[in-house]
Amino acid sequence: MEKEEKIQSLHSPSTKHPWKMTSDSGDFSRLTVIKTENAHQRRLKCTCQTVNISENTSTGVDKERDLLLNGSKACKQNDDVQTLTCRSSHGVVSVIGRRREMEDAVKVGLGFMVKGGEKFDFYGVYDGHGGSGVAEECKERLHKVLVEEIVVEEGGNGIDWGRTMKRSFEKMDEEVSRGRLGEEMVGSTAVVAVVGNGKVVVANCGDSRAVLSRGGVAVALSFDHKPERPDELERVEAAGGRVINWNGHRVLGVLATSRSIGMLISPKILKL
Repeated sequence: MEKEEKIQSLHSPSTKHPWKMTSDSGDFSRLTVIKTENAHQRRLKCTCQTVNISENTSTGVDKERDLLLNGSKACKQNDDVQTLTCRSSHGVVSVIGRRREMEDAVKVGLGFMVKGGEKFDFYGVYDGHGGSGVAEECKERLHKVLVEEIVVEEGGNGIDWGRTMKRSFEKMDEEVSRGRLGEEMVGSTAVVAVVGNGKVVVANCGDSRAVLSRGGVAVALSFDHKPERPDELERVEAAGGRVINWNGHRVLGVLATSRSIGMLISPKILKL
């Protein structure tokens, strides 16, 4: 009974209202902006999910198109989805906050991979902690690792994105953790989106967030890995860790996200 009360009291607000975003309280005088043609401001966030855009002819409307999220109809296609799938417009905004240095990194790889005649674009956001080293390594390597770790579905009918993303994140974690003696406190979250022809595949490790804008309404494409989330709390404790409420719920009183790439005190990546 005490366990149930504990879990309820630690229920994360972000899981109740995944569309709400928290603001950065940093110094906006140090705002860094990288702007591209037709740039759109976005705050990003994921666990591997796939968004498919497919035609629906059963409605009687000529070539009406619906957005399918994990096989369930979510909403109809509009200009937002057309922008996402048909144009390579993108923009980046980074806020340094109270840190001495920028610890975040962003990678955009347009046409980073061609598979079966289909071109894919890559977008990655990495929120570093303890320094920028791991975030920068993820920026340089994760999209390349993804290409190396492509897993084809049984029967050769396409890419098994779930297994591909899991293997890529595990290999990236191994790479950045190797030879980092004395840098155990340096790590990074990762949220990536691979955009193909009518498909968006999103995966994350940590509390960086991916959302899809539908007429100004944010549709969650991922779920934050936070130590106060009941399932994450249970997983951390089962692995021998502890969640301490020290200026917010933190793993071992240090890490504010329950999953991370590179930080050696964080639990290993077991599930994406």
